[in-house]
Amino acid sequence: MLGFGTLAAIQANAGIALNTFYKYFRDKEQLANEIYQGMSGSLDRALDLATVDQESPRMQFHQLWAQMADFQKTYPRVIGFLESQHLGAYLDADSRGLPRIPQPITDLIGRLHQEKMAKDLPAVILAAIVWGSFVELVKLRSLPHLPLSEEDLARAEECTWDAIRTSGGVG
Repeated sequence: MLGFGTLAAIQANAGIALNTFYKYFRDKEQLANEIYQGMSGSLDRALDLATVDQESPRMQFHQLWAQMADFQKTYPRVIGFLESQHLGAYLDADSRGLPRIPQPITDLIGRLHQEKMAKDLPAVILAAIVWGSFVELVKLRSLPHLPLSEEDLARAEECTWDAIRTSGGVG
């Protein structure tokens, strides 16, 4: 499971006694769920800060994209971890119930729909286009032979915006 190793390895890594581990966690699956939920919540909170009302829908999208990029730079392993573990057999009902796509992205799409700035597709589909594009860029950026520059990331943002906005949605 997850490469967490044995409970003894977790205990040794954390530098705690086994009874201390059991004081806080039932087993390593519970620990893994706490980590998964914590990382998911951290991502949502970071993106939620980016989606407060800005002067224009385009600026809201830019802020969201920039915050996703900042989060990835600050916590380079979190998005990859969440993406690789979302189907983990160890996940409990609470972890499985978390949105696959960060809620602030879907919320922003909902606001864009209200302003008639997003294509006429369900918010979750447009959010999947945004999140999926970003996740794939994160994967590409980690490849040594295919680094992405900041300019590439900015141009990808523009392409993603074009993919979800209405033809009149330039503002």
